[in-house]
Amino acid sequence: MRYLPLDEITEDMCLARPIFSGDGRILLSNGVKLTEKYLARLKEMGYQNLYVYRDGEEVNDFSTPISDQTMREAIQGVKDAFGKAALRQRLNTRNVSEIVGYILEEILTNPTVLYNLMDIKNHGNYYYHHSINVCVISTLIAKEMGFSRDKLKDLATGALLHDLGMVCVDPKILTQPRPLSEEETAAVREHTNYGFQLLRMERDLSILVAHTAWQHHERMDGSGYPKGLVGDGIHLFGRIVAVADSYETMTSGRVYKKAMWSHEAIRQLKESAPEKYDPEVVAAMSRSVASYPVGSVVVLNTHEQAVVVDVNARKITIQFATGPRVNALMELEPDSDVKIEERLS
Repeated sequence: MRYLPLDEITEDMCLARPIFSGDGRILLSNGVKLTEKYLARLKEMGYQNLYVYRDGEEVNDFSTPISDQTMREAIQGVKDAFGKAALRQRLNTRNVSEIVGYILEEILTNPTVLYNLMDIKNHGNYYYHHSINVCVISTLIAKEMGFSRDKLKDLATGALLHDLGMVCVDPKILTQPRPLSEEETAAVREHTNYGFQLLRMERDLSILVAHTAWQHHERMDGSGYPKGLVGDGIHLFGRIVAVADSYETMTSGRVYKKAMWSHEAIRQLKESAPEKYDPEVVAAMSRSVASYPVGSVVVLNTHEQAVVVDVNARKITIQFATGPRVNALMELEPDSDVKIEERLS
């Protein structure tokens, strides 16, 4: 299984990971053969990368932080929350709590799991997928930092709803296929204030949920927004979601901006700490996300190419794609002689 740009996918390939619509329905399931018609339609819809495998190729099993079923229910729940917020209606907090509970349960029962997949999203479902991914990454970071389950639940809820204020921003701005103007950027930045106001009115949610939405764009040196808070003046939840949100945004391609590879985003976040990000949070994040996610095509120090077929906190499993060991599997541990030197796709 490989994670490839649409332009590199050919008609002898099949879909290896499902594609979800904005309401959680499956648009295309695992195993679907990617015909020219499917590929053209997906490109038209704004998809840029897919997980694929060649017809007849064996796809190895691997663990993910949350199941496809939980992802589907989370998309539906986030869409419902955004929809109610847009109409200024009360959120279905019981549903939000159930979704957060499912996410926590799956992450906490798999002690070695990492955030190990690149997401498949387009402009139509971007904020739903982004919200769920930020929730998952934030939860993995907080688990690594030793949070109690109660604190994890409040953090995960705040992370899941951190961008709720986007419903108050003109959608024409959010769908621009270009970098935003100063005026448009100022309008988007208001989403943190909007999110705080929407969430603070929800009596069944901790006030920390609202503060997480309010503070996730604050930066340690005071250069963030909306208040320009500094250092420990930013709540730890805000500092965690700031890192998770930045990582997820960096690794998500947009029409006008190429996505960074995971290891590049991790490196940039480390270089930006402690000036912009809490170094303890960044360190926990670097132990919680895979530098080379499943599906990465890599070059090894042996000059062979390989595909990452599984990764967890202890090891990376690769399958050789070139050379005398083609198709053979190898587990790479920190002290292995064989090392990854470059990612190709």
